[in-house]
Amino acid sequence: MSDQADKLRQLVGASRGVAAALAVEQPAAVARESSRTTRSLLFTSGKGGVGTSNLVLNLAIALGELGERVLVVDADLGLANLDLLCGLAPRYDLGDVLAGRCTLEEAVATGPGPIQIVPGAHALRAGAEVLDGGPARLVAELGELESAADYVLVDAGSGLNPGVATLAAAADQAVIVTTPEPTSIADAHAAIHRLRRLPAPPRLRVVVNQAASAAEAAEVLDRLVASSRQFLATVVLPLGPGAIRADPHVGLAVRSRKPLLTAFPGSLAARGLRRLARSLVRERLPQPRSRRAGFFAAIAARWALSHVATG
Repeated sequence: MSDQADKLRQLVGASRGVAAALAVEQPAAVARESSRTTRSLLFTSGKGGVGTSNLVLNLAIALGELGERVLVVDADLGLANLDLLCGLAPRYDLGDVLAGRCTLEEAVATGPGPIQIVPGAHALRAGAEVLDGGPARLVAELGELESAADYVLVDAGSGLNPGVATLAAAADQAVIVTTPEPTSIADAHAAIHRLRRLPAPPRLRVVVNQAASAAEAAEVLDRLVASSRQFLATVVLPLGPGAIRADPHVGLAVRSRKPLLTAFPGSLAARGLRRLARSLVRERLPQPRSRRAGFFAAIAARWALSHVATG
């Protein structure tokens, strides 16, 4: 147990050293960094059911508690559930935007915290033909919303889905969420492998969700970090503390359609999410894409170029 705890402390120290490493790589960019630069983090997983949406929602609330302006985007088209997790009944969602029934600004809902939420599209309401077409209009409008946020957190669903790679290519960081289950870890490796092959991959981070103990979290993090470096020649670092502990209050909050941080603010998982939020704020350093257009503006440019090429 003590060996595993030592490993967890080492991994946490490594994640805290990311900022210092970036400062060495880009000293001029550090000097130019604005304290209000928008940071975009895409959250994905190798498989569904690992709690990615819950993590994104509650992390956003925790960031809001620290005074950060947060925009949450449910980009898991067809399988959206962020609105359900926080008891929202939005009039419009992304499906309505893509179908032309409303503007994106009309679809933005004020969530708990308060945070701003762009509800995802539900396949039963939107229809497959709407989800397959119209993304260029969506991302062009999202670029305008981004300027009013300190953090853009994107819940992108499984990293093995075709659209996630395009989203990840425009993000500052891609965070792979896994659980200690062997199948989840294997699928997390597959997602890392896919994301690392992008022409300009984002910085890859990892969070172990639903860890039974600090020792279990340390073991999973150690395996993911070491194997990614050894077999994929890829640096993958924990995001903040790198783990959220398993907590029965999470299921209770889901069933009550309330975010964990508002329903059970003192719970074990809620405390872990607040630590994760504090670590993100402490980083406060520019990402390699700090001189590029914003997250959604970058995606819009990609779609525009592909449209010209195929037009």
